[in-house]
This record gives sequence, structure tokens and C-alpha cells, in this order.
Amino acid sequence: MKFLYDAPGILHKEALIIGDTHFGMERKLRAKGIYDEQFTERLFSRLKELILKYKAKKVIFLGDVKEEIMMLDNKTADTLSKLSLLCEIIIVRGNHDGGIENCGCAKIIPSEGFVYDKLGLAHGHSWPAKELMECEYIILGHQHPMFMKKDSMGKIHSEPVWVISEPDEKNILKHYKKFNKKIKLILLPAFNPLVGSTINKTENVQFGPLLNNKLFKLNSALLLRLNGTQLGRTNVL
Repeated sequence: MKFLYDAPGILHKEALIIGDTHFGMERKLRAKGIYDEQFTERLFSRLKELILKYKAKKVIFLGDVKEEIMMLDNKTADTLSKLSLLCEIIIVRGNHDGGIENCGCAKIIPSEGFVYDKLGLAHGHSWPAKELMECEYIILGHQHPMFMKKDSMGKIHSEPVWVISEPDEKNILKHYKKFNKKIKLILLPAFNPLVGSTINKTENVQFGPLLNNKLFKLNSALLLRLNGTQLGRTNVL
């Protein structure tokens, strides 16, 4: 398993693993008075660049492929169609992925996730399948983790981060009878740069049952920048 340099993705066994692309966001932007009809196209171009650079044979989306919740919009359908000409597509269904099966060019995995060569992969908005908790790593999207800081002039900066968290055995046992005691949770930064949730603000609500039920120690998680630099742990930042 390899974290990509300066990109919110993982390369593992010839698969590029990304999450939360939220293709088709143009309509939402227009409603806010922002007109950028090439936004999805630029996301696709960035994804294509990574596929070619790392010679990936498949792309695994960890949910929220599209912004529209209930329907498959044309921009997402067209993007997935173009992507299918480059490699195999696997989609773990996220909470925004209603109708995603209508794309006709991807393998769709239920929201409980699946194990891909010893990695547990899920979106994160529902309870993962029990076999994922037996892996060495469980990797989730959905949270869109970002780190926020204020500089000496009072200006607020935020950036996407990787989050690596240790298990809380006592809380895990309340929900899973069998699990890997060395399991680590990895929260995947969103591929879409316009979505994010600040991970180091304790008042922010965490997304999904694993975090809401504190199965992992998010309050002492390690944060990494996309360039690999360690920011430190959440309880000291």
C-alpha cells in the first residue's frame, strides 16, 4: 500500500483507490452563483493523469462518486464512460450514489464494503462488513478530513490530510465479536477539493458509525499532509 505524493489517493496492487469525487457538482455551484462548467472535466483529467502515471489497471472509488444523491447525472455518466476506456472501475456505494448502477460500466459494491488484497475498503456512512474489521487496515472516505490552523496574522488556513487512527478494543467489541487487534483506520482525503470537514475541531460532528461510536481513537489520530509531512496528533494540535 502506497500513499500517493501530493494526491489524495492510494496505490495498491495495481489499483488506484480514491474517494469522494462528487462528479457533477456544477449544478450545485450554479445555484450559488458560481459558473464553472468544466469542473468535472478537470477532476477527470487529474484522475486520468494519475492512472497513466502509476499505470493503474483499475480505479476503486470509495463512495460518493457523484454529487446528485438520487439520480445518475449526465456529467457523471459521461465521466465514468470515458474512465472505463482507461481501466476497470469498481465503486463502493456511498450515500450520494443513488442510481450509480445505471452507468453500466462499473462493478458496484454494497456500502458495507469489501476486502481488496487484505485492505478493508468502505465508504464510511454505514457499518462495514465484519470481514473488513479483520484486516490490517480499514480505509474509509466520507469524512473528507481537513486540518485547520491560524497563522500569526490571524488568517485561517485549511488543507486536506490523511488520518491514521488506532483501534479502541473496548468499543469495537460492542459491535464486532472478531477483529484484528492491530487494525488501523485510514481516512481518505476527498478527491474533490471543494468538500472538506475540519478534523481538529472537536465541535465538528464526525460522520459514520465507526467514528460516532468511537471504535477508533480519533482524538489521538496521526495527521499527514498530502506531501507526506507529519503534522502530529490531533490531541496536541
